[in-house]
Amino acid sequence: EHQLTLDKLPAFIAVLRISALAATSMETLYRVPFLVLECPNLKLKKPPWLHVALAMIVYALVVVSYFLVTGGIIYDVIVEPPSVGSMNDEHGHQSPVAFLAYRVNEQYIMQGLASSFLFTMGGLGFIFLDRSNAPNIPKLSRFLLLFVGFICVLLSFFMARVFMRMKLPGYLMG
Repeated sequence: EHQLTLDKLPAFIAVLRISALAATSMETLYRVPFLVLECPNLKLKKPPWLHVALAMIVYALVVVSYFLVTGGIIYDVIVEPPSVGSMNDEHGHQSPVAFLAYRVNEQYIMQGLASSFLFTMGGLGFIFLDRSNAPNIPKLSRFLLLFVGFICVLLSFFMARVFMRMKLPGYLMG
């Protein structure tokens, strides 16, 4: 389908020459510090108590850190917002509010955690969809992974839109 013909050969060679020239100049640039500095000859050994972590432990740590970072843990530590707010209703009674409306750059802790849960659920939905393409998976398992993956992704997407409308009423209303 995509064969290199003789009429395209000079352009192809020109591209190769330019990329080789760029690679040569980058290699020259990378060599400059080593003209002055010398790498030490170290014989490092792995400590005997250090073991390679299991893949699922690393995966769990990545998912938990993703949950915390998308939830705004850094913002929560620096600003120290309240977990929930309160709003007076028409009778003067206070009711709890989880979303800080009309303020894009501020949030309550519960708002960050709820949004983070949705982002993580959407990401896990994509992982389920990816796992459904494994070669030797039974048909029922494939169907369940596809179903759960689509539900997670769609629910996460539409609930994030609902959360944005709670945060900014009238957002994306046209």
